[in-house]
Amino acid sequence: MRVQRETIAGARREFRDGLLFATVGVLAVSTSAVLIRLAQGISSFEIAFWRLSIATLVLVPFVLQRGVRQEAARVGWRRLAVYGGVLALHFVAYIGALQLAPVAHVLPLLYTSTIMLAVLSALLLREPLRRLQLVGIVIVLLGVTVLTGFEPRLTLRTVLGDGLALVSAAAYAAYSLIGRRERARLPLFVYATAVYGFAALWVLPLAVGAALRSEGMLDRYDGRVIAALLGLGLIPNTLGHTLYNAAVRRLNAAVTNVIYTQEMTGAIVLAWLVLGEVPSLNAIAGAAVMLAGILLVLLG
Repeated sequence: MRVQRETIAGARREFRDGLLFATVGVLAVSTSAVLIRLAQGISSFEIAFWRLSIATLVLVPFVLQRGVRQEAARVGWRRLAVYGGVLALHFVAYIGALQLAPVAHVLPLLYTSTIMLAVLSALLLREPLRRLQLVGIVIVLLGVTVLTGFEPRLTLRTVLGDGLALVSAAAYAAYSLIGRRERARLPLFVYATAVYGFAALWVLPLAVGAALRSEGMLDRYDGRVIAALLGLGLIPNTLGHTLYNAAVRRLNAAVTNVIYTQEMTGAIVLAWLVLGEVPSLNAIAGAAVMLAGILLVLLG
């Protein structure tokens, strides 16, 4: 009886900790879009490189212990490098999207990764889509139509940004699918450090090329840009994404992902308050419809 009580108490503690990690994590990742906008003046490759490098350097002290190499080798360095490459594509496309399109467009489109993941799982892992998930996918597509199809201020720049947001969503869905098993097998900090580090290495040559092509290479890095880059590396990356991985180890993955969809709400509100970027009625309506569909896909 005592063992059973301790087991129940342990499960409750795990759930409570997971809920705390997910809540703090989503608050952290909600700052990402605004910080990217504040780093305007440098390329998406440079922003991605610095945020990933800073996150890696912060996490390195936590993994400098015996056995790390053996643990990573169990998964395979090449495989971790592939995961890093896919994550790098996600970040570069996401940052590029935010440099072109409104936050209220990019964040809802980014979360179509949920339906992409559900479809990929059905096709590749033979995990059939349930009826509510199918309904949710239809609702999300309807929301995309409201968001972009009836947008009175739609420009070529916004269309390109929306396209990059969908590329970012596809990359994140692929990253979530291929790295699902390893996230559970490897210690949290080992996995995060390896993947962030490889992602930074993938982006490095592109970041150097973009910097060399720019005029006033060093002048572009003023106090605002440096502060934004440090914020990106520390808050949404080191704190937000790492806490996501910690939460998903303690909570049902669907519960964690539902909580993290609120990045969409947080980012839109912060863009309004900090950047003065007032979302259009179409954007608000489309985002609301898409959020309803995404929740059905996650909970279906």
